[in-house]
Amino acid sequence: MIVQDIGNIVQRFVIAMKLRKKIVFGSVIIIITLWGMIVYLSQFHLDFSQNYRSIDGSENIVFKDSWSNQCFRLCAWGLVKTENIVGFEEHQNFDRTSYEYQLLVKKANAKYVWQVVTSPDGKYILYVERIYRGTGLTDDEDVYYKVYSIDDDTSTTIFSGFKQFLLVDWK
Repeated sequence: MIVQDIGNIVQRFVIAMKLRKKIVFGSVIIIITLWGMIVYLSQFHLDFSQNYRSIDGSENIVFKDSWSNQCFRLCAWGLVKTENIVGFEEHQNFDRTSYEYQLLVKKANAKYVWQVVTSPDGKYILYVERIYRGTGLTDDEDVYYKVYSIDDDTSTTIFSGFKQFLLVDWK
């Protein structure tokens, strides 16, 4: 009887260990798959906000990745690759005493402006804010691409992303 009980205990233990192996192996596969998806999707600039649709001429806003020199335009799921734009201007070194910058600081409460571009019709100001939210362990920066409407006195975020450092121009 004792031998049979020990046999049952050993048999249950073996079954439990096999089940545990399957659970651990399955969990590892799920984690690796999720990590692979994150790495794959990180090459895309995703943002499903659709806020850009309220801006006249938003189809002429161009984003450029300075590392790859690839240009992007706004679309329904964020940014989509487009042809490289000839004459793309970098607007990082803007005049902080300009009317546009002063307007952004006063009216749009913009604090960490990185780029400023006026729309061709002069109704909007496209600007980029880099918000640093350091935790002490990492350099965490969220980047917000916003359009300020001079007529309406409103600011609309048209694209945003964690460490999405892109140059902008309005053609």
